[in-house]
Amino acid sequence: MAGLKEIKRRLTSVRNTRKITYAMKLVSTAKLRKAQDAVTKAREYTSAMREVIVDLLSEGTTADFSHPLIRGHTQVKKVRILVVGGSRGLCGGYNTNIHRRLETLLREKAEQYPHVTIDLVLLGRKPAEYCRRRGKSCLKSYEQLPDDANKWPVEEVCKEIEHAFVAGDVDEVVILYTRFKSAISQTVITEKLLPMDGAAIASDVEKASLHALGVTLFEPSVAAVWNALVPRILHTRVRQAFLDAKASETGARMTAMDSATKNSGELIQKLQLSYNKLRQGRITAELLDIVGGAEALSK
Repeated sequence: MAGLKEIKRRLTSVRNTRKITYAMKLVSTAKLRKAQDAVTKAREYTSAMREVIVDLLSEGTTADFSHPLIRGHTQVKKVRILVVGGSRGLCGGYNTNIHRRLETLLREKAEQYPHVTIDLVLLGRKPAEYCRRRGKSCLKSYEQLPDDANKWPVEEVCKEIEHAFVAGDVDEVVILYTRFKSAISQTVITEKLLPMDGAAIASDVEKASLHALGVTLFEPSVAAVWNALVPRILHTRVRQAFLDAKASETGARMTAMDSATKNSGELIQKLQLSYNKLRQGRITAELLDIVGGAEALSK
């Protein structure tokens, strides 16, 4: 009966695992709804800010829209990369994809800017663990992040990179994160945060001048509002990346736990079938022994 006992032990283990993965799937589903709502609201805020920028540009097409965060440095010698990853595992290839993209990004920057110095700022426990395993030093890491991405240190991170860029300690800032599309679709992307894209802003100025309505009054002046708005654009982009990353991690975990639950169910069916076949074979063998013994006694 050793075979039956082993299969029965495996059945018990897989059933317990299925209960755990199913519970984790339900928890991730509930969290994903909140994360999706946060991403949607943040994108609405970003869209509203975009409209304000267009109004601002249309009202002051002759104003000077330069800003220290827009003007690039003559040479790129120092690059800072913000890596936004997960805090826990059991989320499929979410963290692995981020680590793989980080390695690619480091090679690209080294090839693009010879003799460049790259600083890493890590958000999430998994990127920090990966860098420690690979012997990569980081400037700063935020490993104990709250579950709510709205409470992540957006202001602190943005102020640090603003100060470093304006002071000339950093020539370029890039953020690496996972953009959320749906529970089963997330894309690891990189975006340049600083210097901001002056060409895109110039294009917006040109478009705004064609559609200027002259109906918005900005106080104390267009230039003052612009100078206050540019850092807010940076903060908005970073916050949006944080929310996207958290939603992507939760969606990846929900999908992974759903797949694990389905795989456990399939394995339970196979083990149960093997258990039934083995049990039936043993019962049949015992019946044959009984019938054979009875026939021998009757002779």
